[in-house]
Amino acid sequence: MPSPERPESAARRVLRYPLVTILIGFIVFVPVFGIAFSALSQLVAVAFGLRPDPDGQLDLSDPRLGWGQLVASLILAVLAVYAYRFIIVRWCEGRRDAPELAFGARARSWVPIGLGLGVGVALLTIAAVTLLGGGSSWTTNAVASGIAWALGLSIFAGVIEELFARGTLLRISEQHLGSLVAIVLSSAIFGLQHADNAGATVLSTVAVALEGGVMLGLVYVVARTLWAPIAVHFAWNFSQSVLSIPVSGNETFGAWQVQFEGPAWLTGGTFGLEPSAIAVALWAVVIVVLAVIAARRHLGQSWGQARADVAAGEAREPVGISA
Repeated sequence: MPSPERPESAARRVLRYPLVTILIGFIVFVPVFGIAFSALSQLVAVAFGLRPDPDGQLDLSDPRLGWGQLVASLILAVLAVYAYRFIIVRWCEGRRDAPELAFGARARSWVPIGLGLGVGVALLTIAAVTLLGGGSSWTTNAVASGIAWALGLSIFAGVIEELFARGTLLRISEQHLGSLVAIVLSSAIFGLQHADNAGATVLSTVAVALEGGVMLGLVYVVARTLWAPIAVHFAWNFSQSVLSIPVSGNETFGAWQVQFEGPAWLTGGTFGLEPSAIAVALWAVVIVVLAVIAARRHLGQSWGQARADVAAGEAREPVGISA
């Protein structure tokens, strides 16, 4: 006769509690990987010959730091995927696989869509800001290292931020609370994560919650693969940072230098394009389209269904994805 299954230990039950898993995900992907990215980028740049100034500070615009960020982001992106699979999925949730991260036909079809969406909205925003009176001046920096700088920042943000925001926070909340509550909750937290960035205002926080929270949350609900929001997030950040436009208040040093002139409501001010009225309007259109698609195709999960799954002990797997 087969031996009976051993009951889970108290420690294992605690790890599988949704709030505990989300908290572990936050610690791993936000402070730990954030500190690692900064330290590894600088370490690689120093290995390339960058030296601190007399005050011990590194020149953030130095081309060698761009290459350092690219190398660091590639290493950490791979490590983050493994961390998600082994710490969040296997250790905390007790799942054997992560279908939301599978790079199958669904993911391969959504990556170009996501890249096109992120680049397209960014370019439309830049063009509209310029034509509607923001004005702009363009200069050229060190092109190769500037592209590396933008790639490094965008790969890190696109992969690692999404593994927490959509892969951990939104997905687990959706399994237990339903799609609507999960999107609202994860969007609010995503906005607040950017509330203390340089140049942040109430408007920029709301804009990030809308564009980076609601929009990317709906992208995941419609696509049901994490590679879709990763692609959108990467493309949106890269399109700005390669032009040295601030991204969520973070100064960037891309291949080209674009400076806008005009009121903050149009240009987004020192925070970047996110709080620009143009960007908000364009992403709002995308949100409406995605919400209509999700509603008509019944791609989300209701609060009632989520709670029924929890009561039946069936809330461990991602919503809408076959293993």
